[in-house]
Amino acid sequence: MKKLDRVWLWTLLSLIWMGVIYALSDRPAGDYDGSNSWLSWLPFAGTVAHVGLYFVLSAFVLRALVLLRPVAEGLIAYSTVFVALVYGVLDEIHQKGVEGRASEAIDVVADVFGAVLVVVFWFLVKRYRAKSDERSSE
Repeated sequence: MKKLDRVWLWTLLSLIWMGVIYALSDRPAGDYDGSNSWLSWLPFAGTVAHVGLYFVLSAFVLRALVLLRPVAEGLIAYSTVFVALVYGVLDEIHQKGVEGRASEAIDVVADVFGAVLVVVFWFLVKRYRAKSDERSSE
C-alpha cells in the first residue's frame, strides 16, 4: 500500500477542507468587498467558487471512500454527492447567521454540482482505464 493510499489521510484532508469552507463562510460580507471588485469581470464568481470548493472536498471524500474497498461503486458515488449536499446545506444554514451574508439555494446546487463533476470524472477515468487494460491484454 502506498503512503498516500490511507483512508485516515483522505478523511483528515476532507475534515480540514470542511474547516476551510467553514472559515470562509464564517467571515462577514464586508470582508469580501475587495474581492468582489477584483472578480467583477467573472460572471457568477460566487457560484464558481462554490463549485471549486466542493469539487476539492468531494475529491477528498471520494478517495477516502474508494479506499474502503468493500464499498460498492454506486454507494461511493451517491455517498460523495450526499456528503457535499449535507455539508452544503449545513454551511448555508450557518452562513445565514453571519453578518451581511445570506443563505441561497443556488449555492447548494453549485456545491452538489462540484461533487457530481468529481463523480463523473471518476467514472470516466475508470472507463478509460478499463478500455486501456482491455487493449493491453490483447
